Amino acid sequence: MPRMSAVVKERAGPGVRLIERDIPSAGPGEVIIRVRAAAICGTDVHIYEWNSWAQNAGIKLPIILGHECAGDVVEVGRGVDNLVVGDRVAVDTHIPCGTCRLCHTGRQHICQNLELFGVHTEGCFAQYARVPAACAWPLPQEVTYEVGALFEPLGTAFRGAQVLEPAGKTVAVFGCGPIGLFALASLRALGAARTIAIDVSPTRLELAAKLEADHLINPAGNDLAAVLIALTDGYGVDAFIEASGNTTALSQAFQALMKGGRAAIIGLPEKNLELDVGSDIVFKEATIFGIHGRLMFATWETMQNMVVSGRLQVESVITHRLPLQDFAAGIELARSSSAGKVILLPWQKKE
Repeated sequence: MPRMSAVVKERAGPGVRLIERDIPSAGPGEVIIRVRAAAICGTDVHIYEWNSWAQNAGIKLPIILGHECAGDVVEVGRGVDNLVVGDRVAVDTHIPCGTCRLCHTGRQHICQNLELFGVHTEGCFAQYARVPAACAWPLPQEVTYEVGALFEPLGTAFRGAQVLEPAGKTVAVFGCGPIGLFALASLRALGAARTIAIDVSPTRLELAAKLEADHLINPAGNDLAAVLIALTDGYGVDAFIEASGNTTALSQAFQALMKGGRAAIIGLPEKNLELDVGSDIVFKEATIFGIHGRLMFATWETMQNMVVSGRLQVESVITHRLPLQDFAAGIELARSSSAGKVILLPWQKKE
């Protein structure tokens, strides 16, 4: 049986290993892709650390990590008629059941029986990956594999920007990790008049500057809500995207939101949030959106068109490219605030 290299979580507790595995075969409704690029996500860090989220996420060990990737179809399973060998594809994480009420009404991304690629199935930190055909999106020649590997997180940020209807508005982004940076790029592409990048990391604010954020704010030592209100003639920002998962930041974001404003919440706080619901939501008539990934596949189509046209550019968010053997260094970079997006290249040889 042909073998491949793969990053595998074998047992409970911190750590993973690079080991040899059999190359998988495609079952019904599945394809095998030769992984050309895979991106490290915070979810992978959670599984690597085996924190409380990972312990309660329904993960069955052993498992190959990774869920953000792009590659080439090398095998097609029975019943797959939308893909052929040789197709370039990017992969969506959501695996819908296709039969529940939510799936039948266009809400597959929040399917009642939702599973996640690379969490509830073997993932893509490997030279080959088995992928449900329903999750594989054809990738045009104009899009590199590395950018295609970003489509999953980019799509989340892009949808968060879309629901804010940002054209002509001032929008703040709280947290400039990869999702926040993608949100800044998306807001610019969708016509925001001004974008405000907020983070405590100088490195991440530098990346935000490359994406042409109009204002860069380090909240340390500042009354952030007051700063944002002063920047907007006393009204507050038209809208915000919360991508930090920090409860203090989220509270300040609502304080700085103007009346009638919109909020897209992507970050996942580790503890419960206290809000003045009357002042910050009801009396403001604020509209709040929770963003759990992308619409399948409406978000991808619009986002991809923007990438191909050159209006949405995100290459600068990639700060590190590593061979698969250096996955541990990649995990450490992803845990730090000194990196943007870290890409693993399964076929690149270690120097």
